[in-house]
Amino acid sequence: MSSPSYCPQHRSPPATQQQQQRTTGQSLTSRAWTLAQTVLLTQRFYTAAAAAILAFEVLINIAIIQRVAYTEIDWQAYMQQIAAVAEGERNYARIRGDTGPLVYPAGFVWVYRALWAATDGGADVRRAQYIFMGVYLATLVCVLAIYRTARVPVLWLVPLALSRRLHSLYVLRLFNDAVAMLPAYLALATLCAGRLRWSGAALSAGIAVKMNVQLMLPGAAFVWWRCGGLRMVATQTAAVLAIQALVALPFLCTHPSEYFARAFEYSRRFDFKWTVNWRFVGEHIFGSSIWAASLLTAHLLLLLYLGLRVWPRLSGRSASSIIRKGMTLHRHHTRVDAEEAAAVVLSANFVGVVCARTLHYQFYAWYAHTLPFLLYRSRLPLPAQLALWLAIEYAWNVYPSTIASSLLLLAAHCVILATILRWRQLQPRHEEVHLKSA
Repeated sequence: MSSPSYCPQHRSPPATQQQQQRTTGQSLTSRAWTLAQTVLLTQRFYTAAAAAILAFEVLINIAIIQRVAYTEIDWQAYMQQIAAVAEGERNYARIRGDTGPLVYPAGFVWVYRALWAATDGGADVRRAQYIFMGVYLATLVCVLAIYRTARVPVLWLVPLALSRRLHSLYVLRLFNDAVAMLPAYLALATLCAGRLRWSGAALSAGIAVKMNVQLMLPGAAFVWWRCGGLRMVATQTAAVLAIQALVALPFLCTHPSEYFARAFEYSRRFDFKWTVNWRFVGEHIFGSSIWAASLLTAHLLLLLYLGLRVWPRLSGRSASSIIRKGMTLHRHHTRVDAEEAAAVVLSANFVGVVCARTLHYQFYAWYAHTLPFLLYRSRLPLPAQLALWLAIEYAWNVYPSTIASSLLLLAAHCVILATILRWRQLQPRHEEVHLKSA
């Protein structure tokens, strides 16, 4: 009988130095990737990232002002119009500059009257550029506050600092669109923080500088209704109207019809050569009343769909329940998530931009700061989001616009709009924005 064969137990050889280095390298790579995801895809380092962006913006804006030539477009015309007001003119029909009559509400007059005084009648353009740098930074602070309360990850803050056209509009062109958007974003920041008391007044201050801020009103009205119903909508509407009357009082007391005809001229015809969005339709269609009516109809229908279907879905409620609750006359407070407030107001603004009769280059300030939020909310793959932002930024930097650039801009807008129309209920949050004052 043969003895059983001896099979020694298998033992793994000790790890070599090369294997240990490979394991260490993989571990470091994994940790670096985890850290990158934590930094970019969460808000854990939001404060540090926001501070870094603001510091970068201070440096880049100073460099632009010092090194890039200022381009005169409307500044001197603004100063000529303000000079007429400073001399006592209160008839809007008689206030003109080299580029035409004064066509902005009275808030514009008082803001640029202060700029006129601070820049020696508009002669010190460099000082005006630094003032507009302050406007740019203050606007960015408001936007960063909105993004923080709406829980937008750090990654989507990066495009806020990368727009070539936006920097140009603020510190190289000195357009009033930039001034108008500061109180508009301040109003949205108060809505997102749940401090609604001054939101209507802030929004009205933006409207008083330029009418485009009215595009946010339907969204703001929906948030007011959700928070406090008919009572709050009435209160905030009264605040909006009161601010408009207050800033326009010197003109309303003397020549009211001329003021309304110029400051709120909704039927104004636009010059085809400056359009960025509708170049491909041709000048004949662009200037037709049928085209204007079609765009207005599309705008109203989209707002109706948003108000009855999309915005209620964000909170998981039906439009009928929101309407019924808001109609009650007794005082009530409703919690509104900051992301919901931002989504409602910014989507209302975006729909207005998509359906605008024309977009001139300075109109990019109306929504450039909102694009990262809308792209983040789109839930499209990250490469698609970046491609859309680059397409829009490219289209706004083609001068003069072409058929291809305007078609590209429309296509990108339509993709974002399609994602907005498909928005679903927001994911539950651990923290909600509370209505702190009605």
